[in-house]
Amino acid sequence: MASMVAQGGVIAIYQGAAETGPRALGHRSILANPCDPHVRERLNERVKYREAIRPLAPMATLQAARDYFELEDGASDGDYNAYNYMVLTAHSKPEGRAKIPAVVHADGTGRIQIVRETDDPLTYAYLKALGRHVGVEMSVNTSFNVAGPIAQTPAQAIDTLRRSKGLDAVVLVADDGTTYAAWHGGERDSGRFTGWNAAWKQARG
Repeated sequence: MASMVAQGGVIAIYQGAAETGPRALGHRSILANPCDPHVRERLNERVKYREAIRPLAPMATLQAARDYFELEDGASDGDYNAYNYMVLTAHSKPEGRAKIPAVVHADGTGRIQIVRETDDPLTYAYLKALGRHVGVEMSVNTSFNVAGPIAQTPAQAIDTLRRSKGLDAVVLVADDGTTYAAWHGGERDSGRFTGWNAAWKQARG
């Protein structure tokens, strides 16, 4: 996922049970490169089909969150655990606006989610890997839906992919860790996902 996102891919992740609460936190999420200044426009227009002004939120490791956002002392109990749920905004540091423009809103804030390895090992590993590719352990995270409810079943996940022109692929992770991928076929197959996947396999030897 990290390799594809670093190359401009827009990938949905479907793993385990859906989150409770108002936000998708890595179990029903659409992921993209926060360093790409065109990502917000592209996701809103071609993936989510919503207003261009709608912001995108960042998910990050704790270190990346500290590097690029001003985390409030009042939320510091438990090692800033209050930021784990994407319900608080934080002001971006000046370097954040330049490095991660896709997840800094017009008012200079981001509704951040800090991801812990103990809470979500797969998403944490993705963030660490993305950091090796783009230089920051942070990703765009927006809910896995298109003008409707968040995908709750594998069938709904595939249907959401089918209805979204700009989504490259959906990665589905079974309870035993087996991983499946679905992407557009036929005339809608851009070759992006299959090309990235082939290159990744070749690089791994």
